[in-house]
Amino acid sequence: MQPLEPVSKTRFVLPPPPLQRYLTTYYFTEIESPDGSEISDMLLPQWASIRFIYRGSVDMKVPDHKPQPSPLAAMTGPTSLAAPISCKSAKIAAFGLLPLGWHKFVGQPASRWANKVIDVETAHKFDLFAEIWDAIRNLETEAEMIDTFNHMLLEALEPSDAEDDRIEAAHLALTDPQIDSVGALCERLDMDTKQLSRFSNRVFGFLPKLLLRRQRFVRTLGQALMNPSQSWSECVDLNYYDQAHFNRDFKRFMGLTPRQYMAQPHPIFGIGASERTKALGRPLQAMDRPIDPNGSDNSNAA
Repeated sequence: MQPLEPVSKTRFVLPPPPLQRYLTTYYFTEIESPDGSEISDMLLPQWASIRFIYRGSVDMKVPDHKPQPSPLAAMTGPTSLAAPISCKSAKIAAFGLLPLGWHKFVGQPASRWANKVIDVETAHKFDLFAEIWDAIRNLETEAEMIDTFNHMLLEALEPSDAEDDRIEAAHLALTDPQIDSVGALCERLDMDTKQLSRFSNRVFGFLPKLLLRRQRFVRTLGQALMNPSQSWSECVDLNYYDQAHFNRDFKRFMGLTPRQYMAQPHPIFGIGASERTKALGRPLQAMDRPIDPNGSDNSNAA
């Protein structure tokens, strides 16, 4: 990968414990082109996230669309494709939603919003996030924004129920390297194929086969990002048959080959991934896991 230019910085802050079942992390990104030219990068496949652009603007390309300005308050549904972005100058406050957070704070079928960017100011089904945007858009400091996030999200939080536990169990299984097939996932969750497909589309946004494939890819890419001195072959997940198998997945999710990706500079995401690893131990949002109630595993394990 080409050296990163110091044109962006990102800081990560964990939400308070009552919100950690639902959110990945708060993060604050500043992007500033030193010469006024466009800075380009790619967002990788991940769970849903909400971004509030309170200074400047960002262009983003979603599937089947040309690059266009992102809404200032933008919800991105769960994604299975990389999204090119570009920017000259921006300040962004954001947080990621775990699948349980999507269920709790959005409550819409995730498949309806997968690989889409939504303007929460015009989509009434996302009123909570429009209200948060109204509350933070004129604040001056990150600390004030964090306090507002905490207050409004905690106020919107409803009591846990049986569905919460089932979603977390499914999320934990999806991110378990030992679960390498839809059949194994059905067995772990005690569902038949049709039940699992309906549940998966509603909660995670995609069918189980694609989700397992995405998680396998994310594990490999995460290992490569955490170990830049290693070759791809040293990082490839054990559930891949061979390097060619991984290359096909890379092309499917990223739209280019591993060699092409690593040859490009990544002055926004690359720096963010590095800082995320330092702060949380994981470079990618999709590597976050729920706490395993039957073991010592926690969200720091990928």
